[in-house]
Amino acid sequence: MSKKCFQLGLTLTELLVTITIFILITVIIYSTHILSQQSYREGEKAAEITQNGRVVLERVTREIRQAKEIVTELPQIPDSPDNPPPSEIEFEDGHTPSPYESLGSDYYYIRYYIPEDSTEIKRQYRVYCFDDCSICNTYFRWNDTRIVESVEENTHPCDLEETIIGEYITDLKFWGAGLINIFFTLSKDTKEMNFKTKVLGRNI
Repeated sequence: MSKKCFQLGLTLTELLVTITIFILITVIIYSTHILSQQSYREGEKAAEITQNGRVVLERVTREIRQAKEIVTELPQIPDSPDNPPPSEIEFEDGHTPSPYESLGSDYYYIRYYIPEDSTEIKRQYRVYCFDDCSICNTYFRWNDTRIVESVEENTHPCDLEETIIGEYITDLKFWGAGLINIFFTLSKDTKEMNFKTKVLGRNI
């Protein structure tokens, strides 16, 4: 009886081989799971960055295309060390009616920029005044001037609203005249994407 049981059992070598195979299979399954999770997370990052980029491009290009005047002075080329492209752009809103038409201004302006130490691109909607913003009720062009007691005064911006339209922006550049170039980089963790387009202003 004991001899039969001994014959049916596993030798030490067979047991070690079985354990080794089991460990190898477990490691392979675990590694495959980890890789699939990493791929899934990378895919999520790419999708989020792509979505942010599309939103920013669609919003900025649509409004620049309708702009009446570009306020920001833009260089012709993007790589001049003496005149680097700015990381913001401001222009006169060409859409009518304005969401703030009740103010009675003939001039409304839009500014896109990235605040310092931020990766969010923001959109400001503004008017220009000579008076303090808290009491301003008469509006002018961005470059209007007036003489007060022999001193020339310039208009200043009064922001009506400020909204975030995108995040993960690590670089933003504008350049060109008439045909305006837009370039920006989105980065999240180790994932990075560049977006570039050109916009022809219809009313500029």
